Amino acid sequence: MKFVKALILACIVSLPTLADTAEDKVAIKAAVFDYFHGQGEASHDRLFRAFDADNATMVGVTKADDGKDAVRSWKDMNEVLRSWSANASPAGGNRDGAIISTNIVDDRLAVVLFRSTDRFYDALTLGKVNGQWKIIAKAFVLQ
Repeated sequence: MKFVKALILACIVSLPTLADTAEDKVAIKAAVFDYFHGQGEASHDRLFRAFDADNATMVGVTKADDGKDAVRSWKDMNEVLRSWSANASPAGGNRDGAIISTNIVDDRLAVVLFRSTDRFYDALTLGKVNGQWKIIAKAFVLQ
């Protein structure tokens, strides 16, 4: 009987943690799709809501002029986000993208793997900054 009481108590104590994780997953998903759709819509508001632009960085495996793979980095995400939001011919909001996986560590750090059909794969690192999930790093490879 003591074991059953201990098990029930453990479940009750863990409920707030499960609720926080569910809320965190919803907030993380919202940040990721603000980024994805913000880029597709050239939406300044969505992009800057998704990223901690003053501190975030981006690195990607792209193609060099000679066609070989090359690693490129962007240290000023404010500049990148302004460029994305100034796109005169954005791809639109109907693009296909999906979260492949989400891992949350210590309720303050998350890693999301994201797929954009026929375009790229992202590894997004998000941090919980003052209660809000923000993208703090983006690494990508082109498809």
